[in-house]
Amino acid sequence: MKKKLTIFLMVLMSSLILAACGGNNNNNNAAEEEVPNEEQPNEQTGVEEVDPDEVVVKVNGEEIKGQDYNSMAQQTQMMMMQYGQQADPETIKEQTLNSLIDQELLSQEVTNKGYEASDEEIEEYLAEVKEGFESEEQFEEALESSTLTLETFKKQIAQELALQKYMEEEVTTAEVTDEQVREYYDQAKAQSEEQEQAEEEQAAFPEFADVEEQIRTQLEDQAIQQQLQALVQELRENSEIETLI
Repeated sequence: MKKKLTIFLMVLMSSLILAACGGNNNNNNAAEEEVPNEEQPNEQTGVEEVDPDEVVVKVNGEEIKGQDYNSMAQQTQMMMMQYGQQADPETIKEQTLNSLIDQELLSQEVTNKGYEASDEEIEEYLAEVKEGFESEEQFEEALESSTLTLETFKKQIAQELALQKYMEEEVTTAEVTDEQVREYYDQAKAQSEEQEQAEEEQAAFPEFADVEEQIRTQLEDQAIQQQLQALVQELRENSEIETLI
């Protein structure tokens, strides 16, 4: 894709991809239907769904409702499983609420600074996402398998594109040096060699030139995430947050 994915859209994309794979019966490097009034277990997340219209948290007076919570809970569980983390109901609930709060705080900050995505930009990005699927039908099946609708997916794309503009103008990320890239490579190689000795395996470690740009990109992404985390922490300290579930 032409534009760099930020952390929340990576969550959404992973959710769509995993949903697509699940519909058809993947390491280091996002259908609406009538819901009963009673809370019920979500078979995919292992946590209780809440009423779509129930307010689950307020951030500076802005209400976040159950529909967004249920969707984020599924995404959170999928990501935790992908990275081998324990996905018990309480942990998923906590991570889901934190993600919703952080996303809303960033959205408010971006809006207050006047950044937004145009309809044309949203449609262009959506088209790029669809290119990752074999057909329009497969993309629609992936959405149907997730808790996202096309409307909510486009809404979150809009938030991400606006955040991208904000990051480009408001956040200065330190440049990753050649020395940092080399140091990362050397450490990874040393750890790999130690593991091979312990397991008596002889797997070939890639040459530096073959992975240099991949490592640089990974370190740049880490720096962006650190900037976002610092910003969110500052926003949290100056915000009114009320959790209602």
